Amino acid sequence: MFLKITSSENKSRIKSSEWRLSGKNEQGIGLPAAIFVITLMITIAVAVNLLVRQNAETFEEEVKLTRAFYAAESGAGFAMNALFPPDEFPSYSTTAICPENVGSPRLYEFEAEGLEGCSVEVSCVTDATVDGVEYYTILSEGICDDVSRTVQVRTSFRP
Repeated sequence: MFLKITSSENKSRIKSSEWRLSGKNEQGIGLPAAIFVITLMITIAVAVNLLVRQNAETFEEEVKLTRAFYAAESGAGFAMNALFPPDEFPSYSTTAICPENVGSPRLYEFEAEGLEGCSVEVSCVTDATVDGVEYYTILSEGICDDVSRTVQVRTSFRP
């Protein structure tokens, strides 16, 4: 003997649960969530790409600035060797730029590896003479592509 209870309340409950399980009434969040995640990932990828590009440009400029600094330092060294030639190389004295070439810069073009394409302008002025000792200021500006660095040396020599 089976007892069959059929009430309108039970039938409506069964129908409403079947209706919910069938998915006809669902308004899912799957598609909007997927679009949001894809948009977020694209935004992150673009931001990372911009950062990498900016970092590469900054690195390239740092390399150019370093090359320009070494060009300027080399130019100052040329001027120091010309002004105070080492005993081993007395011929350097013929290339002296102080005090004969006061105010007119001398231009050097580099061909050595690492400084190729760079140039340097070197000028020298005699600042003062005190007790027979001359004091000089050497100004050297290294130029590599579109960047430049300047080195200033103040020196004197007491024999």
